[in-house]
Amino acid sequence: MIERWRPVAMVLGSSTSLQLGLALATTAFAAAGPMGAVWVRSLVGGILLALYIRPKVRSLTREQTRWAVLYAVTISGVSVFAYLALSHAPLGIVSAVVMVGPLAVSAWGQRGLLDLALLGIAGVGVAILSFAHGTAGELEPIGIVFAFGAAVSLGAYIVAGKRVSKLFDGLNGLAVTLLVAAAIQTPLGLAFGKPGMWAPDVLATLAVAGVLATLIPFALEMTALRSLSMATFGLLLAFEPGIASVVGFIVRGQSLTPMQIVGIALVIAAAAATLGPRGWMRHIGRYNRQLMADPRTQAFSRVPLFNGLSVKELAAIASSAEERDAAPGAVLTEQGSAGDEFFIVDTGEIEIRQDGRELRRLGPGDYLGEIALVFGGTRTATAIASAPSHLFVLHKDAFDRMIKSQPRIEDKILATVSERMRYR
Repeated sequence: MIERWRPVAMVLGSSTSLQLGLALATTAFAAAGPMGAVWVRSLVGGILLALYIRPKVRSLTREQTRWAVLYAVTISGVSVFAYLALSHAPLGIVSAVVMVGPLAVSAWGQRGLLDLALLGIAGVGVAILSFAHGTAGELEPIGIVFAFGAAVSLGAYIVAGKRVSKLFDGLNGLAVTLLVAAAIQTPLGLAFGKPGMWAPDVLATLAVAGVLATLIPFALEMTALRSLSMATFGLLLAFEPGIASVVGFIVRGQSLTPMQIVGIALVIAAAAATLGPRGWMRHIGRYNRQLMADPRTQAFSRVPLFNGLSVKELAAIASSAEERDAAPGAVLTEQGSAGDEFFIVDTGEIEIRQDGRELRRLGPGDYLGEIALVFGGTRTATAIASAPSHLFVLHKDAFDRMIKSQPRIEDKILATVSERMRYR
C-alpha cells in the first residue's frame, strides 16, 4: 500500500517544493528585484544539476543543441514572466493563470468539444481572478499579463520538453538546458537586478530557492513518472494552484477573497478533468455503453497506456488482440530470441530478467515486448510469469497499426523504450 502511494506523494511533494521555492524567492524581491532573483535561482539550480549529471556538452549534435536552446528559451520565459507576475499578484492567482498553458496544450491535443468547454471553464476562472479584488486592494492588471506570458511559455515548454526527452538520455538534456537558460538570463539579471542581490543573506535565500524550485521538483517528478501514468500525473499537477494558495498564505500572508477562491477552484476543476484520467467519459451515451459491455474493451480501458482514447478507438485495438493465459513459470519472451508480439498484462505478475538478474516485475496495466518491435531486433530480456496471468497479445501488424493511428500511444511507447534501454 505504501509503495502504491509513494509516487503520488512524490508529485505532491514536488509541487509543494516548487511553490515553497517560488514563495521564498519572492521574499528577496525587495533586495534583488524579480529579475535578479530569477537569475540567481536559475544559476544555482543549473550549476548544481550540471555538477551532479556532468552532461557531455562537446558531444552534442546540431539537433540536440537547437532543441536545448529552444527548451532553455521556454524555461526562461516561464521563470521570468512568473517572477514578474509574482511581484504584482498573489502566488495562488499566478499559479492558476499559468495552469492555462498546459490546459491549452491538452485541449489542442484532444480537440474535443469537452476539452474546449473545460478550457472555457478555466478561462472563466482566470477572468474572475483578473477582475476580483484582493485583501490588499485591486489586483494589478500587469500581474495577470505577466502570468499569461508564463502560461504561454509553459505550453511551449511542454512541447519543447517532449522533443528534448527523446533526443537526450536521462537528465542530460535538462542539465544542458538549465545552463543555457541561466546564460540567457544573465544579461537580464545583471541589467535589472538590484544591488542588494549580492548581500550574503539574499544570495543564501535565493540559493535555497534554487534547490527547492529546481533540483527537488525535477528529481521527484522524474522518479514518480516511472510508475505513474501521464493522466494521473496531470491530475495531481492540477492541484498546484491550491497548493500555491496555501503556501502563499503561510509564507507571505497572502489571503484571498471568496471570489478569488472560486476562480482558482474553477481552474483546478478544469485542469483535473482535462489533464487527469478520462475513464468516466467512456460510459456516456448508449453507443459507448454497448462497446464497454465487451470484457476485452473494459480490460483495455483500465490500461494507463490507453488513457485519453475514445471507446471506439479502444474497441478497435481490443478487436485485434489475442487473449492468452500464462501459468507460473511460463516464458513469454527469451533474451536474444526473435519475437514479434506485444504483451499487455490484464491480471497476474510478470518477472523481467536480463543476464540472469531480475530487473523489475510487471503487473496489471503494464506492457512488454515493445523494444524488439520498435527496433526490429531480438528480445532484450526474458519475461517469465511469476503468478497465474492473463494477457492480451498484439502481433506486429496490429502493433504497427496501433502506433500509426494513435500518435499519443506511440509517444508513450517510445518514452518507455528510452527509459528501459537506459535503466536496464
